[in-house]
Amino acid sequence: MKLRYIGTGAAEGFPGMFCQCDACVRARKTGGKNIKTRSCAILNDQVLIDLSPDIYTQSLKLGIELWKIKHLIVTHTHQDHLDRFFLSTRAKDGATILPAVEDRENCLRIYGSEAVHMAMIQALEEEVHANRNRLLYVPALPRRWFETGGLFFYPLKANHRPDELCLIYVVSDGKKSLLYANDTGMLSKETMEEIRGLGLTFQVVSMDCARGSLPGDGHMGFEENRWLREELRQLGCVGPDTRYYLNHLSHMSGIIHDDMERLMGPEGFIAAYDGLEIKV
Repeated sequence: MKLRYIGTGAAEGFPGMFCQCDACVRARKTGGKNIKTRSCAILNDQVLIDLSPDIYTQSLKLGIELWKIKHLIVTHTHQDHLDRFFLSTRAKDGATILPAVEDRENCLRIYGSEAVHMAMIQALEEEVHANRNRLLYVPALPRRWFETGGLFFYPLKANHRPDELCLIYVVSDGKKSLLYANDTGMLSKETMEEIRGLGLTFQVVSMDCARGSLPGDGHMGFEENRWLREELRQLGCVGPDTRYYLNHLSHMSGIIHDDMERLMGPEGFIAAYDGLEIKV
């Protein structure tokens, strides 16, 4: 199983588009891995996790052929994770010419909560020329595995926003597994017990770190990252060779990528960056 980070920044991007805070000024000056587009990832070159508003330029830079993507796993409906305009463009016959195959083969299968379903419907309603056969919603329900793109996914309840069921995902190919915990604060006791009950040992844990050295809220910071790693150890869900990646960095944290490497690298955490590809 292969995971590629397409974007590793939070909602505003890093540096923020209009922001002149110290972190954004440093990121612009330093460049490289400190420049972070909005967050999404791809598994085995065919399954997207979230749909960044930067996906067009990200795909050109990384050589991702978006027309081949038939599976989209969504964590929640914040616009930096589910770009409705992309969905409407994908559904519009005149905007997107696809190979001459049956409509059912051309559809993009979208997995997520009911809020994700409603966002898809809204995207179709706003585009008067949308071909509704181009998008297909499939419920992603907590406590139920589903299979798509040759991989197995297990949705877990995130701790992100009170007015929507937000999800993180366990992903497995039947041999190896990873925990993709993006856009969440400290996980509940119930969620941790649910993870333990799966009986898996994660080779990779990818976790939110939008807060950096600040206290956590609906996102994690360093303390929550340390906490999650230790909890997973106590529950027997990780091993000595498990790798821990920090993702979804926000300029609100006041730190840039280079700072994260310097502060958390010695503790065994790896700072993810745009384009990073890892084998699970």
